[in-house]
Amino acid sequence: MSTTVSGPPPRVGRPPSRWARIRSSPHRTRWLNAGLALLLVVAAVGAYLLIGNPSPPQQVERTAVVTRGAVTASVTGSGNAASQVSTPVSFESTGFVKEVAVKPGDTVTLGQILATIDPDSAQASLRTAQAQLDGAKAALAQAQSGATPVQAQQDALGITSAQQALDTAQKQLDQAHQQKDLDDKSSADAVSAAQKKLRIDQEAPCPTTAAPAPSSDSDTAAGSSGILGTQTKSSGSNTSCNSKDATLAADRAAVTTAQNNQRNTALADEKAITTAEAAVTTARNNVSSAKLTQQANQHPQTPAQIAQVQATVDSAQVAVDTASKGVDNTTLKAPQAGVVLAVNGKAGESSGTSSTSSTTSTTGTTATGGTSSSTSSASSSASSAGTGFVVIANVSQLAITANIAEADASKIKLGQPAQITFPGTSTTATGSVVQITPQSTVTNNVVLYPITIAVDSAPPDVGVGATASLSIQTSAKDGVLRVPTAAITTQGDRHTVTVRRDGADTVLPVQIGVQGDTDTEVLSGVAEGDTIVLPTTTGGPASNGVPGAPARTGG
Repeated sequence: MSTTVSGPPPRVGRPPSRWARIRSSPHRTRWLNAGLALLLVVAAVGAYLLIGNPSPPQQVERTAVVTRGAVTASVTGSGNAASQVSTPVSFESTGFVKEVAVKPGDTVTLGQILATIDPDSAQASLRTAQAQLDGAKAALAQAQSGATPVQAQQDALGITSAQQALDTAQKQLDQAHQQKDLDDKSSADAVSAAQKKLRIDQEAPCPTTAAPAPSSDSDTAAGSSGILGTQTKSSGSNTSCNSKDATLAADRAAVTTAQNNQRNTALADEKAITTAEAAVTTARNNVSSAKLTQQANQHPQTPAQIAQVQATVDSAQVAVDTASKGVDNTTLKAPQAGVVLAVNGKAGESSGTSSTSSTTSTTGTTATGGTSSSTSSASSSASSAGTGFVVIANVSQLAITANIAEADASKIKLGQPAQITFPGTSTTATGSVVQITPQSTVTNNVVLYPITIAVDSAPPDVGVGATASLSIQTSAKDGVLRVPTAAITTQGDRHTVTVRRDGADTVLPVQIGVQGDTDTEVLSGVAEGDTIVLPTTTGGPASNGVPGAPARTGG
């Protein structure tokens, strides 16, 4: 019985590959996962070995050659630009402020109006002074040329008026004398009449009274009735004399009154005459004075008199100039171009009440010099600006004040040059040290001294408050032996360098001079052309024979 087999014939040749077997294997997914895990383990181990166990850094050797050239030492710092000259401007006259035309931060030009005060009082003073000057000038013209027609007429009228006053006074004096004569006669007559009446009454006998007829009964009374009758007759006689005495007393009183009236009238008349005589004397003097004035005005005065009148004119002119200045001073104008720093008053206040002092302040930040550095922050005045109604900063004269550490400040002297950089405008300028403040400040236990640099010429667009970086040149020498500052090792006062000669390195002591930022002057110990070994650094190419290479330390 035969058997028939269907399908492709069996393959003859090499056996299937491992990848083919894996793909055809029912466990191929497990194999793939295991491979990926192995790869991750290898990557982790590699990363650990690379980061956690780095190889030792490569030491890079640097050398330099001793050369001749310039060595410059400087101290650096920073601050803010401020006006070197801040000008306080105030009213010279006192009054109420009428208007303030500027505010802090405004830019003003020379002569620009800043503020005004009420001018009424000043203008009134000017008018008064001008009138006095005009009068003095007229008097001077008269003294130099004599009387004008108008003046001559005035002089004539003055004489006429004085003469009329004299005539009136003389007439009043004559009337006073006449009145005295009348009063003297009247008073004398009154006294004489009173005295005459007194004499007549004195000479007259006492008046008598008739006695009654005796009765028949009285005859029979022989003794006693006679005595009684005698007493009755005597009583009538006494009554008549008493009446006469009263009349005489009245007469005497009348005489006294008349005499008193005579004396009083005489005194009053004499007083009136004295007053009239004084008036006559005054009027006569006035006439003489008017005539003298007319005579003086008819001819020019003497040189001495003219000089005296000229002095009066000069004095009056000074008063006018002062009053005119007072009017001008009611307007406050800018004496220079600049920026308004402060306004210490406002409308309605008195122009003399401003009392706020204004100073321009700068801030020093980081200061570095040579191999030392310090940081400070403080405010100081770049220039003095006294009290003023308005304070103006002169932007054409800027200054920068930086606070410098004590070690670096001791190297700075007045007049040393400085390079100035303004980062905000990417501009530079030159300047010089103009002030070293002896009063220090202490910030974070660091002693700082304010150093002020005056800018020679401020770049455009650099104003008050601009940030500035400073580099003050403290010393410089040219044509001296120099080595990189980083090549010098200092321990106390001993300085050494490492010199390579014939392949061998030798540490030699040296004397140094100017210590610059990159190079240091060597006074002795090495020669020009010697190879100096600098401290090694890690990584990077070596610096071979490059004078002034940057001072870097390893690590």
